[in-house]
Amino acid sequence: MSIAQSILRTSLTVALFASAGVPLAAQAGPFADIRACSNAALGTVGQSLTAVETAINSASFLGNRATTDKSNLLAKLESAYSKAVAGKWSDAIQKLGDISDTATALAGAAKPKLDDATGINNAVIAATQCMTGL
Repeated sequence: MSIAQSILRTSLTVALFASAGVPLAAQAGPFADIRACSNAALGTVGQSLTAVETAINSASFLGNRATTDKSNLLAKLESAYSKAVAGKWSDAIQKLGDISDTATALAGAAKPKLDDATGINNAVIAATQCMTGL
């Protein structure tokens, strides 16, 4: 990792914790539009990531770690956005996959931590389709 990447990561981490664990994207509202989706009918990358954020924020997290689980998914989304801004589309898609995998695991746990992962997973699929081919 370069010094610049390390400084950026440290800055993002400080901002994350300074905001009481709420990622910057959750504070600032919709994600900025980076570019159109590979299929223009799907809108823009920013719109697709905002849809994932909305799905996460609308989901019903359960248990005493509900806030932490939600914050962790939003942090993964912020990471996907950072990769997209850098034009690292395959990395952004991988981060979106991590969101889907985590949501599915939370919903499928012996003591579910998420009421239903369907909304999050559908938004992730749409965002992945948006970025595929960029």
